[in-house]
Amino acid sequence: MYSKTKLAIAILSACGCVMPAYAQEKVTEENSTQDVEKIVVTGIAGSVERSIARKRANDIISDSISSEDLGKFPDNNIADSLQRVPGVAIDRAGGEGRFVSIRGLGPSFTGVLINGRTPASENEERSFSFDTLASELISTVDVFKTANASQKEGGLGGVINIVTARPFDFDGLKFAGSLKGMYEENSKDTSPQGSFIVSNTFDDGRFGILASVTYQERSTDKYAVENEHIAKTTLEPFLSFTDPSQGWAGGYAYSGDGLDEDTYRIQSLYAGITHEKRRRLGGNVVLQYQATDDLILTADAIFSDYDTSTSRYWTGSYLWAPTLSEHNVVDENGFYEVIDHGFEDGYNISGYAHGLTTTERPTESNVLGLNAEWLINDQWSMVADISQSRAVLDNPGLDRLYILEFLNRPGYLLTSTGGIPSIEYSDEAAIKPEMGSQNMQDLRARISGDSGIYNKAKNQEAKLDFKWEPLDSSIRRIKLGTNYTTAEKRTEYWSTPELIRRMYHGLATGQQIDYDSIVSGVFSPGNKFNGLSSDVYMIDPVAYRNWMANNLDGRTKAQTDAGIASKQAFIDNNSSWDAVRSNDSYVLEEKVASAYAEGTWETLVSDMKLSVTAGLRYTHTELTSDGTSQVLESLERESTLPGEPPSPWLVQTFKDEAGTPISLKHSYDNWLPSANALLEVTDEFYIRGAISETLTRPTLSALAPYTSYNTTTVTTRTAMGGNPNLKPYVSQNYDLSFEYYYGDADLIALALYKKDIDNFIVRYSALEVFEDLQVEDPEWKEFQVTRPQNGKSATIEGMEINWASTFENGLGFTANYTFVNSSASLSDAGDAEQFALPGLSDTGNFSVFYNNDKLQARLAYNYRTPFLGIVFNGPSNEPIHYDSYGTLDVSFSYDINKHVTAFIDGMNITGETVNKYGRFENQFIGFEDTGALYTFGVRIKL
Repeated sequence: MYSKTKLAIAILSACGCVMPAYAQEKVTEENSTQDVEKIVVTGIAGSVERSIARKRANDIISDSISSEDLGKFPDNNIADSLQRVPGVAIDRAGGEGRFVSIRGLGPSFTGVLINGRTPASENEERSFSFDTLASELISTVDVFKTANASQKEGGLGGVINIVTARPFDFDGLKFAGSLKGMYEENSKDTSPQGSFIVSNTFDDGRFGILASVTYQERSTDKYAVENEHIAKTTLEPFLSFTDPSQGWAGGYAYSGDGLDEDTYRIQSLYAGITHEKRRRLGGNVVLQYQATDDLILTADAIFSDYDTSTSRYWTGSYLWAPTLSEHNVVDENGFYEVIDHGFEDGYNISGYAHGLTTTERPTESNVLGLNAEWLINDQWSMVADISQSRAVLDNPGLDRLYILEFLNRPGYLLTSTGGIPSIEYSDEAAIKPEMGSQNMQDLRARISGDSGIYNKAKNQEAKLDFKWEPLDSSIRRIKLGTNYTTAEKRTEYWSTPELIRRMYHGLATGQQIDYDSIVSGVFSPGNKFNGLSSDVYMIDPVAYRNWMANNLDGRTKAQTDAGIASKQAFIDNNSSWDAVRSNDSYVLEEKVASAYAEGTWETLVSDMKLSVTAGLRYTHTELTSDGTSQVLESLERESTLPGEPPSPWLVQTFKDEAGTPISLKHSYDNWLPSANALLEVTDEFYIRGAISETLTRPTLSALAPYTSYNTTTVTTRTAMGGNPNLKPYVSQNYDLSFEYYYGDADLIALALYKKDIDNFIVRYSALEVFEDLQVEDPEWKEFQVTRPQNGKSATIEGMEINWASTFENGLGFTANYTFVNSSASLSDAGDAEQFALPGLSDTGNFSVFYNNDKLQARLAYNYRTPFLGIVFNGPSNEPIHYDSYGTLDVSFSYDINKHVTAFIDGMNITGETVNKYGRFENQFIGFEDTGALYTFGVRIKL
């Protein structure tokens, strides 16, 4: 790594240039930017033309998306528009884009700025949630794929700058508004949406004000099937097989010590429907004042209030009793493609759950800023900027879980060869949900609890940038600047104490419930899941908990030690399921001071204009981690009734249930050189090259100073912990781009890139012995503990192909495809280290559009190849992959007159689904069907 850095510095020294901050020069040179802003072409063709102009004018390799008109971004969601940028991929939530990845690196490696400022994020990691920001507020989004010294560090994959409109962008009074309806195919609901943006200037253009407000509602249904995880028989408890020949003596698999065979199987299968409601209120206000001919002051505020609420009704089975049987089929990879789960006649030991899970995601965020642009003289200028951003996910235990169950039911054969598994039930009538039936009367209470995550983030930032543009010199400009940022994030995990959650689980097996009040009906989604039984008893949550609270003494095991302890815990918790803050919560404070110098130098090479921008950025990071660490005091085997097999569960007892306070500090320095060269071979053909060093700081959860204990059984004990001493990821980047501009809206481009990443963070699992632990068996002191550590290296190589063209008859198209490959791949299943790059995939997009004076139409297809989503999942640490995914979107609009436009947009009109699998494609993990989405309405502009 040292030699590469030394080479980069040598290149900079040879150029004799230095460089400054990312003070939001709209693209690069003011003259080029002003030319772009004066383009009056609107609609799809105008958006393509402006995007190409911004790419062409920039000093670094980049791509852009521009609004089609005032208040009209190309899509309802910013992330959905970004997926059409070469090298960009998105992650969806509920059918809507949420996170963005660039060039094969996941969302945590994407730097996100709003008007050049770092926004706080409401989630517990560094990834920015794009669904919290309304697209109507956005003027332009720039995707910077190479770095320069004036660009704020943090985006190892790339940097996205979201630009909002300002009143000085327009002359006089401007107004645009829209009224929409959003129709969801699955829910059959239509939700209202509306927005407006108004801008005006006064006092001969010396003062301006812009304001916008947008409101959106959505009501969606998602059909889904889920497998909790892929289980490995040598690593997890409960994985011996039941033996029907022994009757109940060979009953539940979890009474055994596991299998010696090195095999895998599905752990659970749950199907259901999720009803989701979303509400988004957003807006911004911008004030601009031309204080003098040389000084412009800008104050702006962006706010967003975004809430989602879901209710998921689900049913299914946890595979706790796989059976020794001739029906079982193991494939060449050791995976049980067919598994017998108590299928034999009379072997009634299977269980089926009926559940209701509700979740809340109430978020608020804002960005406030004050900016001063001062033209000191003909050669010197300065930009000063201060800002504060705040984001809150206010969910201290608002999520709810309610489960009923059938026990001792006939079993099934499960076959998983790809896609949704199929099930052959031994007696489907014995598990069919019907109101008033014996099945309904056989329902029993299982688990109920509350949970949630509270995140509060606050960023404060100050920047000062100077620019010198000498006259009559080969040096085009010199930039110098500093940046200071403090970022604080408080993360709290909330959950109902475990004794209360499981008050009825295993302690009230035979207790009859008040099924007439608790069960409100049966929901039947129809044949959505390949014949999988998905009819579910719908739980009335109020009646369910009222009955549980009033019948504690009627539990089968109410007088056991566990029964008495759980009742007392309930009373101590105000006789409620209220969540309490867990002892693995934490507060992280990060202080970053940066300074940079950058220069741009121009010359001629054989009559070709060569421009070189080179610089060096220094950054100092200080991290303070405050939290709690659990200190486990003892493990004791869970008690059972006489005649029952011994429980494999070990009950955890801690020295301090609130956790032991801990505070750690860590600091590090980084020097980040960069050089970007642009050779204008002809007026139409450009060649760009770049070399740079970039970084991404570790994810916040990895830095947290906590230890939490997961599974504790006689055969398996696992724990996880953070590591506040982690160093940042560092990448040496090499880029080469060829760009042919054969018209204002015509481009053919080829970009090649390579990233050599050091200090890659991996989760390392190792055996640790807790010597002070009080246990019955000394082996119970041994835990498999997983912690993040630096140490791995990885290489990413890729190629982007981009083609856009517009014809005189109004037709046009854009097409791009990105090929990406990496040296990092999954380790063998038995390795303690799992190392791979989540999100790495090829992506492509093809759009064809038509534009004339009245009509605009676009058809777009977006495609993503299979990719790794999660490296570690479940106790066996098996991965989750996403299958290839393609969506077809359409857009039509018609100008009724010069003020009113009618439109209809469709997203995912073919109803493509999301499919997930494990290490191999036949290892089913998940299926999601969100259906198509249609938006229709009118836009008004004055």
